[in-house]
Amino acid sequence: MTECQITLIHPGEKADDDEKTVVFAEVYPIGRDEFQSAGVNGYKAENQFVIWAEEYDRQPELIFGGRRLTIYRTYGVRSDGKIELYAAERVGNYGR
Repeated sequence: MTECQITLIHPGEKADDDEKTVVFAEVYPIGRDEFQSAGVNGYKAENQFVIWAEEYDRQPELIFGGRRLTIYRTYGVRSDGKIELYAAERVGNYGR
């Protein structure tokens, strides 16, 4: 586990219109089963982020390590008041 800052994003019509929120997160690697499960849905799973649930407002994207990732799955609210965000890069031909 590593601690860092991530930027949660509500995309706007243009990049300048994005609503961004910086939060602290615990970062965990993705396991083999999660990686495979995400791949079936067209995602290349990157990391699992754990943040305080009250800081998450259903943002569909985040920035971590200079890369913009899609939040493809969440889990929680856990008993400790945190939520898990699973982030990935889109792969294949998905409207790009």
